[in-house]
Amino acid sequence: MALKIATISDIHYGGEDVASKRKGHIGDILLVRAVHRINRMIRPDVTVLLGDLLDDGSGPDSGVKRRRLMECIGKLESPVIVIPGNHDGNTNDFYRDFPRPPAWIDIRGHRLIPFLDAEEPEFNARRSAADLQRMLDARAGFNGPIIQLQHTALFPPGLHQCPYNYNNIEEITTQMRKANIGYSISGHYHTGIDWLRSETGTFSVAPALCEEPFAFMEIVIDNEQMIATRHPLQMPPHLKLFDAHVHTPMAYCSENMDVVRTVELAAAFGLAGLAFSEHSGQLYFTPETYWSGHCLTTGLAGTDAADNRMDDYLALIAPVAPPARVALEVDCDFDGQLLVHAHDRNRVEFMLGAIHVLPSLRADRIDPEKAADEFLAELQTMVRAGIAVLAHPFRVFRRAGQPMPERLYKPVIRLLRDHGVAVEMNFHVNTPDPEFFAQCLRAGVKVSLGSDAHNLYEVGEFAPHLELLSQIGYDGDLAGILWCAGFKHR
Repeated sequence: MALKIATISDIHYGGEDVASKRKGHIGDILLVRAVHRINRMIRPDVTVLLGDLLDDGSGPDSGVKRRRLMECIGKLESPVIVIPGNHDGNTNDFYRDFPRPPAWIDIRGHRLIPFLDAEEPEFNARRSAADLQRMLDARAGFNGPIIQLQHTALFPPGLHQCPYNYNNIEEITTQMRKANIGYSISGHYHTGIDWLRSETGTFSVAPALCEEPFAFMEIVIDNEQMIATRHPLQMPPHLKLFDAHVHTPMAYCSENMDVVRTVELAAAFGLAGLAFSEHSGQLYFTPETYWSGHCLTTGLAGTDAADNRMDDYLALIAPVAPPARVALEVDCDFDGQLLVHAHDRNRVEFMLGAIHVLPSLRADRIDPEKAADEFLAELQTMVRAGIAVLAHPFRVFRRAGQPMPERLYKPVIRLLRDHGVAVEMNFHVNTPDPEFFAQCLRAGVKVSLGSDAHNLYEVGEFAPHLELLSQIGYDGDLAGILWCAGFKHR
């Protein structure tokens, strides 16, 4: 029976030297991004955090930082094992905020033993006599594979030139052979080691999350072998990906957005560029009139100049544009008019057309055919008005609990192609249909990648987008199929 383990190590959260290659100042964002990636794409049997979660576990605000990381860890959908590293301070303080693991944990026929080994000079470590005995005790009455977990990099002498190891490594490897402990997973050595094999066992070291490319490790143990795969949070820079759909603090649905940090994160995550694309309706209307849908029944006639925040939005983006580009996400009202003032259209570089609400989908008794006709009519208005991208196509049907309207695929693709409009691939509370995007690409419709970020961790998170493109046969040079804002739009 195979065991899948996600390993995260060396976050160094709180390190404030932004010039350092350790990006500890964004450690919480890196962690929550990893957590969501693990939940969505890895779905492990257990997730292990291998120490140095904080950069200074003894600092005056270390408790606050630990609780922030625990908030992120709490979003994991798998069981969790958390062990401290040499930067994490007092162990009792550490486990006031993180769950203290038992002597060992059994999962899917495998036994995992976490160790809290004492730090030694030169960033090495030593395993205590009690823990050396625990290695033997863990084997008693158990016949399955055993994996030891620790912060400091551990492997037999001479197996690797890593400068860190255990000062009593011979005693540890002797116990490994006696107890038939065949696997070891560590952190601490930031470069990481996928796996090393010796007569003693197989040894892996997780890379540091705090250093580019901000990777965590997926380890599968199956049939006496270990397969290790790194998952970088940074996008492949050579792809020059562009995030055309990022929100700001002015979005009523923003969680923690900040334009300066967004630009910093876009660069850190390997993007070639991004565009802030705020909801025009949220800039013109109050939260009450926007969320109630009143803005769509009255249209621009229902706006109050005192509520108009468009100037504030443009002023907010001005200090970071360029490199960031300025756009709007626009709806149509129920009379088929674009929800943006004509003079504001000329103040942004492009528009995303978004269909968030359809009248028929708000009825007590939904008529799917009527809703499909409404969707097509709104899209016709949008493409003729000069939108550059159709945002999250068909999400409005999913949110209403309706099946994907496949009869719309061909007419929608035809409209997009004939008007030179791209289609957005968007995973924000959304699951795009691979078949629709395959048909778009076959028809020559370009794909725009959009994170639809309402939280900083989402900026440029295109791992699911790249996986879907690969699934439908596009896993090489994507330049010919991807849309970006590197040219002028109407």
